[in-house]
Amino acid sequence: MSIIQHKHKSIKAKTLNLRVTEEQKSAFEQAAMIKQTKVSSFILNNAYETAQEIIRGQHIMSVSKNQWNAICYALDHPPKSNLALRKLIKFKSVFDRD
Repeated sequence: MSIIQHKHKSIKAKTLNLRVTEEQKSAFEQAAMIKQTKVSSFILNNAYETAQEIIRGQHIMSVSKNQWNAICYALDHPPKSNLALRKLIKFKSVFDRD
């Protein structure tokens, strides 16, 4: 989104057009009314927050030298196999069950 700084005000300089279903429009209007804001502000603020959250999740993680060494050590020295761990790995989770 392009924002032009003008003194102490931000002026939005780009537009974004959306096509929505009647159900979606109604939900946006109802939610905006509950939040006591305009529909466009409601959609923009919530979409922008979601976009920022997604983008933050994709950033490269930075670690200190000690943390990096600990990661490398853990990768180079995996836990020894044991019966309980083997059973756990073979156990179907609630997501795998029919």
